[in-house]
Amino acid sequence: MLAFRFRHFLNYWSNSLWSASLPSSLLRLRDLLQHEILANRLLKSDVSGDHLKLNYPLQSTGSTAELLSANAMQDSSISDMIPGNDRNSSSDYVEALSLLKNNPPEQRLDIPMPYSRYLQLEDSWSKFKSENDISEEMRSPSLSYNSLMQIATVVTTQSALHDNTGAVFRDIIASSVNEYLSLHEPGKIPNIKNFASTTMTRPGPSGWSSKEPDHSFVYSRRGFVPQLQVAIECGVSENYNALCRDKDLWIQQMGAEVVILICLNEIPHYQSPRVAYNIEDKVGDIRKMSQHATEAMENNMKQDNYGPVKYRGHNWLGKLETLFVEVWRANGQIPDRKWLIRHGHTSPLSRSIGLRVRDFFPETEWAVCKIPDSDVPFDGGRLQLDVEEAIKSTAIERFCRFLWSRQA
Repeated sequence: MLAFRFRHFLNYWSNSLWSASLPSSLLRLRDLLQHEILANRLLKSDVSGDHLKLNYPLQSTGSTAELLSANAMQDSSISDMIPGNDRNSSSDYVEALSLLKNNPPEQRLDIPMPYSRYLQLEDSWSKFKSENDISEEMRSPSLSYNSLMQIATVVTTQSALHDNTGAVFRDIIASSVNEYLSLHEPGKIPNIKNFASTTMTRPGPSGWSSKEPDHSFVYSRRGFVPQLQVAIECGVSENYNALCRDKDLWIQQMGAEVVILICLNEIPHYQSPRVAYNIEDKVGDIRKMSQHATEAMENNMKQDNYGPVKYRGHNWLGKLETLFVEVWRANGQIPDRKWLIRHGHTSPLSRSIGLRVRDFFPETEWAVCKIPDSDVPFDGGRLQLDVEEAIKSTAIERFCRFLWSRQA
């Protein structure tokens, strides 16, 4: 019955909502819901064999602790990075498997786990996907392993704020590099390829590590072994320690020369409403909420505020308090933190984040190119504009998910 109701609601939504004049940002939500229809069809009311009862609330309470405390944002030195509290439990196998099966949005779970136990978790997850015809190509949720730290990580469906920010950042960088090479050696442009959602594996001290970057740049040409050059990791209200562990894995084991951390902090963190709304016309109310979100962000930006977005007395997105970028290198040099949003307001923009053109080439290739090195220009203003749109899209997504999951 539950599966029928979800499917019926999605069909109604597809036929009615998308034919209406709604923002294009909701097209992304339609694709997410197509994936989650299957997940919700698999919900079971009783524990039976390997199948667990999946009863996670649809809320983002931060499975890991806060990215950075508000008091940690005083200057751009590395010393002001104050991480939240990491999970410190080795008994979360069941929780990890439930997260994978249920896929509640915007969650990250880091679990200390020996490699042998991780293989069991991976096997259970693979078996579940096989039994329920879940494609291996599905992006979310993902399961990875850091053999350096012996930590298993589950990441579920991410918000537009996460996905769009990372994608736009990648496009800005790619455009700048291509523009520079077009003036000096355009024949090298096809060799620099950018990827997302591509899992990479490497042997480590206690098993194989696996990791999927948010985005990456790989140097590849015919007769040349593809080489990872730049990995990009984006975190929204995540534990800064977790992002740094990702960075260390990319550099120390995956062979990345450069890792870029994009850190966003939403305050307060999103909490789904506890009580369902009594709404007869869900499609009509989504239209109203979408229009309200647009107007709310217009008013916010007049005051240089990146949020919040409230509707029906609830915060669907808090205020984006911080957005900064760090460029870490394999040589261990500590980077300057480049702020785009600080204390909730636009920060003076720098035209450079510390990225160099040579970062996209292996040393042997760079030596024979004879291209003059240069900073990679960075259009922070473009990123800030897209973040504004991503905030609005995320608020709408969360509202739609709530109506769909609690009232369908």
